[in-house]
Amino acid sequence: MPEIGAIILAGGQATRMGGEKALRVLRGKTLLEHAVEICRNLSGRIVIAVGPRKIAVPQGAIAVSDAAEHANCGPLAGIAAGMRALGKGRAVVLACDLPNIPAALLKRLAAQAEPVAFCEHGGQPEPLVCALDVATMLPKVRDVLATRQLKVVPLWKNNGAKILRDADLTEFAPLERTFANVNTLQELEGEQRRSQ
Repeated sequence: MPEIGAIILAGGQATRMGGEKALRVLRGKTLLEHAVEICRNLSGRIVIAVGPRKIAVPQGAIAVSDAAEHANCGPLAGIAAGMRALGKGRAVVLACDLPNIPAALLKRLAAQAEPVAFCEHGGQPEPLVCALDVATMLPKVRDVLATRQLKVVPLWKNNGAKILRDADLTEFAPLERTFANVNTLQELEGEQRRSQ
């Protein structure tokens, strides 16, 4: 399998979280630190897409900003910035608000990223838990960004995505916990309680 890099998405405005979601603390670490720790289990090349701003990133990772022409274009802009920084191989993509994703799940996605693979849980797509072939997908992501068609799922599906559904993910059960998304302060507090 080609070399694996990791792209962590931490560039959102986090309005439902009251700002700076990536720096909120859960179980003694920031959400960003959790994401880096997960990705370190399978890659030594970790880039963090920080959007238009600057934030401190954990040691060993590098911050990348969205290209100026992709300002306010959501997660695809961060994915493009991350792929541009990695340059080659395969990349796993993880949004920083998914602190329970196992590294083994990302590794499985990377093995099936020909050219892209993502998860679907309970019939709902999880397009920001994915892996892709950088050389194949970077121009396709850029083309979509140029048209301002910013939906991730159609892009993945239109490019022959392999989709891992609940039946493929039983070893990572309970999947409600694995895919627990921390978007609000209430969800952060709930995840903290479940961890105690």
